[in-house]
Amino acid sequence: MTDSTSVILPASRAFASGTLEMPESISANYAESVQTWSSFPVNMVLVIIATLLMFLTIRIFLNIAPLLFDSLSRWKACVNIDASVQLKGDRNTLATIVTLPIALVADRYGFFSADILDRIPEGWSSPVTLGIIIVWLLVKYLAYYFCSLRAPRPETFHTAHTSFFNYWVLADLLLVLTAGVIGFTDIPDGTGRTILLYELAVMYLIAILRKSQILLSYCGPLTTFLYLCALEFIPTGALIAGCILL
Repeated sequence: MTDSTSVILPASRAFASGTLEMPESISANYAESVQTWSSFPVNMVLVIIATLLMFLTIRIFLNIAPLLFDSLSRWKACVNIDASVQLKGDRNTLATIVTLPIALVADRYGFFSADILDRIPEGWSSPVTLGIIIVWLLVKYLAYYFCSLRAPRPETFHTAHTSFFNYWVLADLLLVLTAGVIGFTDIPDGTGRTILLYELAVMYLIAILRKSQILLSYCGPLTTFLYLCALEFIPTGALIAGCILL
């Protein structure tokens, strides 16, 4: 005898919704197997190193901060930094150190969604992300080196190149502060990633604008555009294309 009130639904509808009840022991084991980004030892070690380095250089940052913030609105602030051996050295030191925290934020919020990162052992993607950023910076430096061989005014050309590091330091400050706010709120990771990428894009556009203004001070618009293509657009375009195609 069968229950005439029961209705047999097709598979496409029978499993379209509902919940799957599991024993508490199984669900507890599943929850333990899910690890967050901060639970991997490599990430935590790198975060500690980055934090210590930032604390050790906070005095250097405070010394150069007025000119760094001034460079957001005036390209001549970049020239003033390069004109001082002390300030230029402090800026370069900070730009080197902040590469690590920028890489950690980029890895935590998945700035690089290339499939190659999926093949990296779980918990080791942050060193790979750091390596990608370092390679990108090296490509930018090589582009500058070869272009500087034929630059008519090497000093001004060098200032245009190193002006990028001013905004690299400021981008780190902005990203780390924003990531901290996101971490202490209920903002989803996807939304946080979008906010951080927009902030990074704005800082990059300001860096391009200031660099173009410095170049325009001693060469024409066409030459400036060609220099920007060689120094910025091609290396950054290659980075973006690599992340999409790999």
